[in-house]
Parts: sequence; C-alpha cells; structure tokens
Amino acid sequence: MPSSVQTSKFLSLVLRHDPAKVGIVLDDAGWADVAALLEALARHGHPLTRDQLGELVRTSDKQRYALSPDGSRIRANQGHSVDVELDLPEAVPPAKLYHGTVAEFLDSIRVTGLVKGARHHVHLSADLETARKVGGRRGKPVILVIRAADMVAAGHVFFRSANGVWLTDHVPPAFIEQPGHADRIVIAETTLAACESGVYANARGAIVPLRARIDDAVAGTRLYDLATYTSPPVPPRVPATAISVTAETSIAAVRRLAAERGGHVACLSFASARNAGGGFLRGAQAQEESIARSSALYPCLQAQPSHYARNRAHPSALYLDLAIWSPHVPLFRTDDGAWLDAPVACSVITCAAPNAAALRQHGAFDPGEVAAALRTRAAFVLAIARDHGVERLVLGAWGAGVFGNDPEVVAEIFADLLRGPFDRTFAEVVFAVIGGPGAPNHDAFARRFR
Repeated sequence: MPSSVQTSKFLSLVLRHDPAKVGIVLDDAGWADVAALLEALARHGHPLTRDQLGELVRTSDKQRYALSPDGSRIRANQGHSVDVELDLPEAVPPAKLYHGTVAEFLDSIRVTGLVKGARHHVHLSADLETARKVGGRRGKPVILVIRAADMVAAGHVFFRSANGVWLTDHVPPAFIEQPGHADRIVIAETTLAACESGVYANARGAIVPLRARIDDAVAGTRLYDLATYTSPPVPPRVPATAISVTAETSIAAVRRLAAERGGHVACLSFASARNAGGGFLRGAQAQEESIARSSALYPCLQAQPSHYARNRAHPSALYLDLAIWSPHVPLFRTDDGAWLDAPVACSVITCAAPNAAALRQHGAFDPGEVAAALRTRAAFVLAIARDHGVERLVLGAWGAGVFGNDPEVVAEIFADLLRGPFDRTFAEVVFAVIGGPGAPNHDAFARRFR
C-alpha cells in the first residue's frame, strides 16, 4: 500500500501535469470529477475513499488542492503544466516577495530572470520560510528577494492562488535582489564617486586620472533619432569582417579587443529605455548595469535626459527608435568590480530593444511588428558605429534576456545586416553571449555565425 506522501505526489502529478496517465480529463478550469478520479486512482494502485481524499486535501502542507463546495470536483490550486484557466483575479502583492532556488540556477536567472517554463506562472511566496522549503527540495536553498511593488509599477500583473501562492508570468532580472546585490550597489556607488572626483586608485595604490576622459566622453555624447538621422551609403572599408561568438561578457570582450587588437573599439549597451543605466544603482545584474558599474557611462547617459523622458511618455513597450552615442568612454573596472591599472577607452551605443516580454504581458505582442523594430533598430546601431569610424564592435544577444525577444530572430537579423548592407564595414565583430555552448542565446548566435 503506498504511503500518504506517495499518494499525494501521485495526485499532484495527475491534477497538475498528466491527467491522461490515469485516464481522466480536466475541464477548462482544471477541475476533475471526484468519483472518476477515485476510480482511476484505485486502478493505478492508489486507492482512496472520499473521506481519505478530503483529509489529504485538508492536511496538504501547502494546501495544494481544492474541493468544490459540494465535494464533487477537485483541482490543484496552481502549478499546472497542462492547459487550464484557473480564472484567478488580479491581486496587489506585498512590496517584496520571495523565491527559493539553488546556486546552480543563479547564472541563468541573472540573464533571463525567473521564467515559468512549462508551468503557467512563476511561483512566489510572501514569507521566507516557504521560499526556503521550496528551494530546499533541490539542495541548499538560495533565497531571492523580488521587488514586487516595483514590478506592479512597471505594469506586471500578479495573481494569488487559493492557497496563498503569488503568481506572475515572468520576473525580469532587474526586479530580483540576488545574492551579491549589496556588493554590486557598493561597486556602483564607488564607480560614481570615482566619476565625480575624477580619479581612482588602482590595485597598486596608484592614483589614476579620469577627469579629462570623462569630460570628453560627456561632451561628445549625442542623442540620435532615426527619423532625422542621415547616413549616406559607404563603400566597403575592409577586405572581410572577422565575426566570432564568444562566451565572455561585453566588458571582457572590450578589454580583450583593446589589448590584443587596438583601434576604435565600441560596444552596444542593451539599454533600459526609461532609466539611465537600468537598475545598476539598486544592484541589478544585466549587461547595461555591468557596463554602468564598470565605466563612466552613467554621466554620459545623464547628459541626454530626453531619451528617457520620450520613452517614458511613449505608451508602447516597443519603445522609440532612439540611440545615444558616447565616444571613448573610460572603462576602469572589471565585471567583479576590481579596479584596472589604467582605463580602457570604449565607445558605447546605448539603444533599447523592443520589450517583447512586456508586450506579451499586456496582450500587445505582434511578432512581425517586433521583428521589424528589431531589424530597423539593429541597422540604426550599425550605421551609428560605422559613421563614427568604429573598427571593432562588441554586440551580443541584444533584447533576448529580460526583454524576452527570440534569440534566433535577433541572430538572424544581425547576420542579414552584417552579410548584407554592412558587409566589410568593420574589421571585427564579437557577439559576447554569456552562458557558453548549450545556452539557448549563445547557441542561436553560434549557429548563425559558424
């Protein structure tokens, strides 16, 4: 006779993931007929009486199941991978929620945030203990703090299941206070202090001047609008463009190119459309935040407030065809915050991809429209780099992280442009895509540029 724990797990499997395993059918809202379920469970070695089923529902540690008022139907409260509509009302969550995971998933979470995968929603808890239990099922738990109030302010929708689990479609990395975020805040604050003072002390204790470099970068920063940008045809500049896909960060790629190749190096910053530097001052971890923490990019972006004001006033998460050019920005820290012996000059093109995740959230996602915006904006970025004499350009899986764009589409667009109108424009293009072989973003670009 199976134990009550085994029966509960089997019941969870049937009601959440595989009702066909025992030959029952869930209705559109996930309800199953109790009589049919009990008969099916008995056939598959898990006999229960109605009273035993009721007791199992009442004593479930997380209140996983619900019985209809008349006791004739049962369903799981959340966690389905089968197609059901729980018809949960929208709810306003606490300012902070929690999610339990394990260390092996943190690298992926830093790139893509919390995604629902096969389930209908991402599951969050209102208390630390529940999150700790959830994470502990897979090993030593790591607790992530979710800034739910900020998500609501940004337009994300939450639901609350009958057993108190908070549900949402996606938690972008910018809203996750991951382990180490406090250290990243300190790095951001000391980077800004170096920008304001115009100097920093490197690892050997030497004082490194920054003021002239920062002033020149800020003075040369320009906001470009595609509607008014003029870019005459330019003949090929190099015999061939060396294109590679690497598993390094943008900062690592810039430093490597500057050290090994020299010349005018630039990179694309995967920008927040509405906040200069994204969430780097709050310890957020994404590509733009890493660049802002490691360089003098933030003062340059602050010099163009209309970029952010115009996007904030724009009603669609498709965003506007705007880009900020910041020339020869001094980069003076590594990804982990170590001070470089001397700054590395890197021009930065700050441009936001369409936010496909937000568009889906609001039922406004049109694949053709998003792909067209990606193509137009990618060509705009490449034109700006070409027209400013960039020789070596660091790109990546632009918009395929928190913004939820399809990396296959992004990779195809860049491939078409670099092999078409921008063929032989740059001496070298590096797609720096963290995660390496086996990660979806990396593999999408590796397939296009092998």
